[in-house]
Amino acid sequence: MKQLLSIICALFVMGTTLSQETKFGNLTFEKAVNLSGKQRMLSQKIAKIVVLKSIGANGLNMDRELKSSQTLFNRNLMILKNNSVAQSAKVKAKIQAESKEWSRFKLSLSMATNDLDVFLSQAETLLKKCHEVVTAIEEASSYSKQISYGSTTDQMRVETVNKAGKQRMLSQKMCLYYAACRALKSKKSASVACNNYVRIYNEMNRVINDLMVNELNTPEIDLVTSEILDIFQEIEDNKQKFIDNKIPLLTVLKSTNQMLTDFNKLTNLYSVQN
Repeated sequence: MKQLLSIICALFVMGTTLSQETKFGNLTFEKAVNLSGKQRMLSQKIAKIVVLKSIGANGLNMDRELKSSQTLFNRNLMILKNNSVAQSAKVKAKIQAESKEWSRFKLSLSMATNDLDVFLSQAETLLKKCHEVVTAIEEASSYSKQISYGSTTDQMRVETVNKAGKQRMLSQKMCLYYAACRALKSKKSASVACNNYVRIYNEMNRVINDLMVNELNTPEIDLVTSEILDIFQEIEDNKQKFIDNKIPLLTVLKSTNQMLTDFNKLTNLYSVQN
């Protein structure tokens, strides 16, 4: 009887452990990757707004958007911290590193126009720390699904959420460097910024093709994807002007913000699939 009771207790503890490890605190791993991926996007969105303000784009509710983006970053970071208590030391260390870099980055916001090159470098560092959190959570998800015998489709969903979510960030980064190309015009570093936004566009164009044939796609996902393709086609129709930085900045801003909206829809659809 005692032996049977011990076996039952052991199975209960094992079941509880596996149950805890198949989630990221109160979040599914899909939602945790989605949330941490939004931090990547917000890091570049905030940098984009600062660069736009530095070249006089102050009439588009920039101050309100800058403030709300910082508020969202803080809130998301708090949620990630609170839900990572039972996670690995690596995940917690990466979240802590993001938090420290975010504190440093906020101090640079008011001084960005003093040296735009330094500010862009700081934005890249923050992005790197945010990305490391995403990849650490994705790795934790993979380990979790292995020990709990999760399906390969489950992990594919997590990886697809990461891939689609990264495009949200790239939409903002593309606009950031399109604006930086213009802001730095007479500096040697302008060529780096100008090459960056073209490289980012080409990367996004390749990834959207991959997402189009993803086996997780549904009719709703296909519809959102087609809307994104329409935006890419508008740029393709004016590709040389885009490369030469001759498309009006407001047009690029509107297009990349629409990309952000659509890729956010796409990422959310992947993250809530059963």
